[in-house]
Amino acid sequence: MPIYEFQCQTCGFCFEEILPASNDTLPECPHCGTNEAVAKQISACTVRGNVTAAASCTPRGGFS
Repeated sequence: MPIYEFQCQTCGFCFEEILPASNDTLPECPHCGTNEAVAKQISACTVRGNVTAAASCTPRGGFS
């Protein structure tokens, strides 16, 4: 299952969730408890060598 990054638009908290690719529902923010203002983020990727890409939302622990 893929790891998705989310950011709560209410409190600004960034978090990661392991969800099935077929999942259409948004997870609940573990910080404030809402799921109405949670937005899926575009994940950063790392390329071997000296080239990296950074995400706008830095995860706070978890799977990174």
